[in-house]
Amino acid sequence: MFHTVAYKGHYIHLSYVNNVEHVQTQIITPESGFDLKPRRTLVGAKRAITRHVQASSNPAFTS
Repeated sequence: MFHTVAYKGHYIHLSYVNNVEHVQTQIITPESGFDLKPRRTLVGAKRAITRHVQASSNPAFTS
C-alpha cells in the first residue's frame, strides 16, 4: 500500500510492505527540483519539513 501526504507545501511518501513502514520526504527546492530522503517515522518526516520551512523563511534560523 502506498500513500502520499502533502504537508506545508512538500510531500511525505508512505509505503507499507509486509507490515513494515517506509517513510520518505520529498522537499521541493527553489530550482524546481526536489530532494527525496528516507525518514524513520511520519513524525520525523513532519519535523524535517518544518525545520526546512523555518530555515528557508528565516535565513538566520539555526537548529
